[in-house]
Amino acid sequence: MKALFFLNSFAGGGAERVCLNLAEQLYKQGIESEFVTIFDSEPDYDLPHYIRVLSLEIKDKPLECMEIVKKIPKVNAFVSGKDYVLITAHIQPSQFLASLTLIRKKCLYVMHIGRHKADGYSSLPERISLRIFLKGKKVVAVSNGIKNELIDEYGINIKNIVTIYNPCAVEKLRANTRVASVSKRPYILFMGRLEEQKNPLLVLELFFKGCFYDRYDLIYLGKGSLEEKLRDQIINYNLSDKVYLLGFQKNPKEWLVNASLLLSCSSQEGFPMNLVEALLCGTPVVAADCPYGPNEILIDELSQFLIDPEHDFDHSIAVITSALEDYPAITEKYYKKLDDALVTEKYLSTWQSCFGKF
Repeated sequence: MKALFFLNSFAGGGAERVCLNLAEQLYKQGIESEFVTIFDSEPDYDLPHYIRVLSLEIKDKPLECMEIVKKIPKVNAFVSGKDYVLITAHIQPSQFLASLTLIRKKCLYVMHIGRHKADGYSSLPERISLRIFLKGKKVVAVSNGIKNELIDEYGINIKNIVTIYNPCAVEKLRANTRVASVSKRPYILFMGRLEEQKNPLLVLELFFKGCFYDRYDLIYLGKGSLEEKLRDQIINYNLSDKVYLLGFQKNPKEWLVNASLLLSCSSQEGFPMNLVEALLCGTPVVAADCPYGPNEILIDELSQFLIDPEHDFDHSIAVITSALEDYPAITEKYYKKLDDALVTEKYLSTWQSCFGKF
């Protein structure tokens, strides 16, 4: 038995981590995982020995659609005649690739981020394009917010869409294994890509104007196009000895378990795994109440730690201060539904109910 994943690459993003978490759980069940990736890029994650990867090694992004079409015979030869129990496609253009291959009618198209409010995807042509692309396909949304958007904005048939939250390694992250602190001072943690969507500069501004540097350092885990601008602002705020850009970390648990707080100011998400992973490590979380996902993670008592930093700056600082001083107990109700074994079973049962045996 095999599972098949279509993915752009193994860059250090959430969708990539979702697929690798699923592959690990499938391996425990004796199910091999195969990956078809598009871009020729060095993986940020350590790839396990039990997955097989067909990389199309496409480099020229401006011509990626033409290059993808040329590779269809190669992909069809790779998947032909195999007995799959799960087939998923994650993020464009890998979903476009999957839709052109032999398995196009046996694939779950996983939507990791809201498209209507995304930069570059809010125009009428883009909305029409996505509506046409998803019509008749079986769709997985990683949060109820994305599911509702696809139904309301794109007219996706409710019978063709299901919410499956991202799988997290609950058992591993909850394991009572503390590590020595990696920082001399207490610190606030930012974990994510250094891109506009994640608002890393806003995190820095909150840190500076809230005077949190008096007691805490600020640690950034991630890489992206805003790194240089972020470094310039750190110098401008005279915080070079308080703020550290450490790049992408393959194993961030040591940073999570010792952090005083995880702070997220994203303007848009799908289902941010870093929030869940922090909670699993017992680390307080404060997050922007953006579309979508944070308000499906920070529920009940934790909902008071949802902020609107782009419009209510002072209140956001007050909430961060409150979280650092006193945070509610983090119980399993906040993460039980995200256990990777349970999520994997939901993927398998959803695929089986949609398509049956390949």
